[in-house]
Amino acid sequence: MEPAGSDEAVEIAGQLAEHLATVINAPVEERIAAARRVGEAFRRAIDLLTATGAPAERLLEVEALMTQVAARLEGFGGNRRYEGLAEASGLGHDRAHFDWSPLLGMANPLAPPLRASAEDGMIVGRVRFGSAYEGPPGCVHGGYVAAAFDEVLGLTQSLSGQVGMTANLSVNYRRPTPLHTDLRFEGRLDAISGRKVTTSGILLAGGEVTAEASGLFITVTPERFASLAALRQRVDDS
Repeated sequence: MEPAGSDEAVEIAGQLAEHLATVINAPVEERIAAARRVGEAFRRAIDLLTATGAPAERLLEVEALMTQVAARLEGFGGNRRYEGLAEASGLGHDRAHFDWSPLLGMANPLAPPLRASAEDGMIVGRVRFGSAYEGPPGCVHGGYVAAAFDEVLGLTQSLSGQVGMTANLSVNYRRPTPLHTDLRFEGRLDAISGRKVTTSGILLAGGEVTAEASGLFITVTPERFASLAALRQRVDDS
């Protein structure tokens, strides 16, 4: 198994840092900009709803408003549009992943959202989990911690220069991860062996490690990913 600290890996890390900055900061069309604003509005509503003490009459008013909102959105399609490679490929061209991903997506109200960047040869993810992500009192649900690791390490494996899909993800929870706190994920590329790419990461809150993770990814060809997208489209059309 080859270590990941080669000159090629360093060069790829630089390319990924530039690519991420370009994708995330690029000007977007008016529709996407509007979707991001709507996503943020829904995100705030979700956060308030999960911790609300509002009386029943106010909640019924909100239900009526949300029913109207849902009606306004019906009839415009119900699937994310893939624009190039995804699976947090980093070196691909799927800007849509950074709008609609359930972890990164700025337009996805389910996303915290997590902000990713490539720094010093590793992937860094910054995020604050609000009330909607609560598990133990005042703490992030462990399932969301695992999902965020999957996203961060998915980007990390792209430092191999390949597109990969998760084969195994292992998370060790060291201590509770607090809500409403600036958190930092760090992902590192460990080794490459044929189609297998191994990664590791940590989660920090206030400088303390709250969880650790290791991930195994299997390299797939762009054609394989395209075939998955084509299959989904056939199912949607049937």
